[in-house]
Amino acid sequence: MDQDGFAGLETWEDPTPRLSAFTLEEFGDAWVAAAKRQLIRRPKTPPREELLRRRQEHDQKSLMIALNIYAKQNDMQPADIEVIEVKERNLIYEEGKGYLHFNFLVKMQGDPSRLFFAEVHPDCREEVDVYLCAPLEANDSGDCYGCKDRAKELMHPTSGGYLGGHKDVVFPFIYESDEESEDEA
Repeated sequence: MDQDGFAGLETWEDPTPRLSAFTLEEFGDAWVAAAKRQLIRRPKTPPREELLRRRQEHDQKSLMIALNIYAKQNDMQPADIEVIEVKERNLIYEEGKGYLHFNFLVKMQGDPSRLFFAEVHPDCREEVDVYLCAPLEANDSGDCYGCKDRAKELMHPTSGGYLGGHKDVVFPFIYESDEESEDEA
């Protein structure tokens, strides 16, 4: 080994390749060993059932945040309303922003269950992540391009108020022209 401790390496002064201290087989073995060490440190992906459970738990928390806002706006106690069941759910990406649309049944104290619509940020953690939460009427039929193909049964308020789904975006970022939309009709 030369005096600076880097025998076998090229230098700027002398770029002539030198023989390596390692054989190709030794180098390959060292690379495989390093890759295995990296895999051991990498967290394992949870099973599908666990991912589904986490998603449902997050959805419940998001909808409770949305219902708390609805309760405040309507002079209700948050304890008087609860999410019974998520009926429909759809994730929309539009111009780099994400929106989750929900239809869900809500039980209010003293009333029969009622269908609600909510639009929240996909990573909803606080009230600013809720864009809309409102009860639906039987005749509500708001348009949503984000749900028209993947969640046809998901109802939207006719009055609007939701942010996502107003552009005809084909995943991931291709816009359908008006001519193409007319051809489909």
